[in-house]
Amino acid sequence: MIRFVRRSSVALAAFVIVIASVASEGQNAQDMRTAAEIARDQGRKPQEVMAYLDIQPGMKIWDHASATGYYSTLFSEAVGPTGKIYAQISDRGWNRLQDALRPRYEMLGNVEPAITLLRDFEGEDGTFDMVFLGLIYHHIHYDENAGNQRPERAAVFFNKAFRLLKPGGTLVVIDHQAPDGTRREDSAEWHRATLQNAIDDVTASGFELAGTSDILANPDDPQNIHFRELPTGRDSSQRFIAKFRKPE
Repeated sequence: MIRFVRRSSVALAAFVIVIASVASEGQNAQDMRTAAEIARDQGRKPQEVMAYLDIQPGMKIWDHASATGYYSTLFSEAVGPTGKIYAQISDRGWNRLQDALRPRYEMLGNVEPAITLLRDFEGEDGTFDMVFLGLIYHHIHYDENAGNQRPERAAVFFNKAFRLLKPGGTLVVIDHQAPDGTRREDSAEWHRATLQNAIDDVTASGFELAGTSDILANPDDPQNIHFRELPTGRDSSQRFIAKFRKPE
């Protein structure tokens, strides 16, 4: 079961007052981003990535493994007050980060923490416009019992995502890239995945490949080492972006 963080009626009233005050001062999602997040923009290229994802006002997005809220905050601004972001995070992650995330999400007003295990997410079928996996697919794409085939946990995950999305909805995978042809066991050890494995795993659940992007390409990344071993930093890895579409 998902545990959403809810507000009491008293807290909600106070929250509305705070939001009104923030709005009067012109504060927005960009104002709430930390210096550390902004420093990561050089490697993550959020403007280019957001343009490629084509997120529209009013969209409902599931941000899986949202961690510190880097993408959830960007999505919040893009979908606007009529949209909604569900920022999935584990119990352990929420306990560690809630002091920073709770006030930010309350100020944004359209981000709801969804506290679940990494492999779990639920929601009303056919209600989401996008499911987003930022740098987390490599944690579900390999199981020693499955070898070089799609593991059961990946099948379960993408089948759930398919049901959750509206017809025409989008699933996005961004991940640290390993060379195509790499065994899943090896790419998992490097905390990477191949683009072809992502395509195979997602389309096996009924999705259509809608496109890929090399916005985050880096020809200097050998792709066969752990991304944290790169001397230029973790945000300098070659990362693929793959968009998938649930058929109408």
